[in-house]
Amino acid sequence: MSPSNNRDETQTETIPSPEEMLERLRQINPEDFNIQTIANDLKGNKVWVSILTLPVSTIILAVFTLLGAFLFDRPIISFLITAALLFWAAKVIDSQQKIYTIAARQEVMKRIASIEEGFGLLPHFKPFLPSKYRHLWQSVRRGNYIYIEQYIQAILLLQKKLDPEKFIAIWYLTYPETDPESSEYIEPSEKEHATSTVTPTL
Repeated sequence: MSPSNNRDETQTETIPSPEEMLERLRQINPEDFNIQTIANDLKGNKVWVSILTLPVSTIILAVFTLLGAFLFDRPIISFLITAALLFWAAKVIDSQQKIYTIAARQEVMKRIASIEEGFGLLPHFKPFLPSKYRHLWQSVRRGNYIYIEQYIQAILLLQKKLDPEKFIAIWYLTYPETDPESSEYIEPSEKEHATSTVTPTL
């Protein structure tokens, strides 16, 4: 038996119906992939540090410049020293922000992986995606989920523009064993029975 036949027999047990694929697509909430929101959730109470950084820095710069002017009669030097200190503090805060952003991206990739695990999702909609998404669905099929922004765009495009009837028609042509009107159709109960009676080989 050829390798392709083995692959087909294995997939027969796990191929979902086109309606199941469409439902999985509809259930995806693109907001679950919002990196900024997830980063803020990871920060917890520390999110206020980033929000108040600019106004607090402005106040500190003004106060220390005025103090330098009144106490030492050196407003320019006071301004430069305070600005340098604030610049250093901003760098420290920015590095912390990058840590949260990286962690948020990793969390989003995990969420995409949970959607694409097993039979997968996005690569099966490739006939309905513009050619510019070719690299995306190829990467997703290989288990590479770093193209988060493109993934969100592709999901939104499919949710808004996909013709369900065309998708179902192409699905049945690709997987006739899932088409109830096809001679190759396999009842779900038969698939379950085949799965339960398979004896693992060493």
